[in-house]
Amino acid sequence: MMKLHTNQENTLNVLPGDLQHANELLECCDYCLARARVAQFGRDLNEVEKWVKEFLRCKRDLDELIKRKEEHDRLMEVVEMMKEKGIDIAIITRGNE
Repeated sequence: MMKLHTNQENTLNVLPGDLQHANELLECCDYCLARARVAQFGRDLNEVEKWVKEFLRCKRDLDELIKRKEEHDRLMEVVEMMKEKGIDIAIITRGNE
């Protein structure tokens, strides 16, 4: 069973608040692939297809968590760039309330 870590070697980069959910989705992916493999050995292609579809669902959800982290990182880069240029982010956010 694979686990996500919060260190720099993390290939599945997710927000800290999403880490537990990402771990659960990764476990789901592992389980689905194992079940699909067992079904393949039994020559039950309908069962294989069911587990592959479930794997793809879990993978899609995991990809969404990764995408959310990438969007967050891009936003933080913009915030840092604005700070470097002397733009006060607090004033901008208050103007949108």
